[in-house]
Amino acid sequence: MKRLLLRLLPARAAAQITVIVIGSLVLANAVTIAVLLVLLPPELKRVPNLPYVTELVAISRTIEAAPTPAAKATIIDAALVSHPRLTRLPPDAQPSLRDPSWPDRQMLDNLKDQFGSTVQVLMLDSLPGQGGPPPFALRFADGSGLAMAPEPRTPPPRGQAFIFYLAVMIALLASLVGLLSLWAARAVASPLSRLAEAVDRFDPDRDDIAAPEQGPIEVKRLASAFGGMAARIRRLVDDRTRMLAAVSHDLRTPITRLRLRADEIADDKQRRAIVADLVLMERMVGGALSYLRDGRASGSIVATDVPALLQTICDDFADLGHIVVYEGPIRASALCDADQMMRAVTNLVDNAIKFGGSVLVRLDDSDSAVIAVDVEDDGPGIPPDEREKVFAPFYRSDLARTLKQGSGFGLGLSIVRAIAEAHRGELTLADREGGGLRARISWPRRLVAERGRP
Repeated sequence: MKRLLLRLLPARAAAQITVIVIGSLVLANAVTIAVLLVLLPPELKRVPNLPYVTELVAISRTIEAAPTPAAKATIIDAALVSHPRLTRLPPDAQPSLRDPSWPDRQMLDNLKDQFGSTVQVLMLDSLPGQGGPPPFALRFADGSGLAMAPEPRTPPPRGQAFIFYLAVMIALLASLVGLLSLWAARAVASPLSRLAEAVDRFDPDRDDIAAPEQGPIEVKRLASAFGGMAARIRRLVDDRTRMLAAVSHDLRTPITRLRLRADEIADDKQRRAIVADLVLMERMVGGALSYLRDGRASGSIVATDVPALLQTICDDFADLGHIVVYEGPIRASALCDADQMMRAVTNLVDNAIKFGGSVLVRLDDSDSAVIAVDVEDDGPGIPPDEREKVFAPFYRSDLARTLKQGSGFGLGLSIVRAIAEAHRGELTLADREGGGLRARISWPRRLVAERGRP
């Protein structure tokens, strides 16, 4: 039962609170009605007399208290003059033959209890077209009597009109309660939404998760806990980077000594093999440090002429004899870290050259919120089941399994993805139309702009 109720609740916290508040009101009213019906004393369950019946009772009591018949007649005449709805009861008047409703029966019983057997209580028929409660009359022991009719009132709506009226009233009440509940729920849930957005945008190099100024104390405590966690993550990353930098420095010194000693080896073939292994070790250490360094923000988020940056990369590779062509607008400005973005696109172009012949670098500036750079090659591409794996550090597909000179260590795409994520963007791989691979690095202009503010 509990699981079923949880499934019926909406997904958002504000909507859940609204449903719970409305459901609680409905349940509370239902329980209150049930308790009143069961526990209320019988005398309190009786319907009280309506005002016109109360007036009839008061006049009758005054008449009964009259000391002489003349005084009684004088009181009756005065009452008839002052109460337009009060009339004399005809001697042949008979009670109504219709079954009284529950409220009318309650008033009839109340009158009988008050006057006992000395006065006859009658419920008369209403006039044609008159709605509301029926007239009541009292016949005294001497045969005279008085009848009191209710005040004219507008008849309640019936049929479809009544259903429409009831539906409108329920809809207005539900809307009012729903809007108030939604406002209260959003006041509680909105700080959680802002906290979730702050955590989602968190950058261990720049951002701090501040406690919201408004909201429940639990939300502020949660924000403080996230802030403490962010500080621990930042210290962990800094400690790891410093440790690897120290290890790199300590490794380069013995590697340099080994290269110097390798020069003293008489066997030329053996010397070249040892030097090649030492060079490979230096490249591995440098690649690991580059991955850690380029995956972190440098703080130089500035407006950059992206077409000029991409054209420079294409020209550098063309000077080395590669076919790398730029396609896109001549002018397009975006906020980014120019050094990191140049490194990311250079890595993509370098990978495309390794596994394809010609490379096309395209700038997509059509979206005002997101800017994207596509690097396309005509190589064999990457199978769909390998595309997520190639982002893992030190992972190399079957096409680059060997450690030959210039083959890389499986860090190029990892570095590009780290740079994209540092810009709160993403790196995606897809098939190129006509064969090959298309790598797209995109980042949101607005979010980067917010992050780059001092």
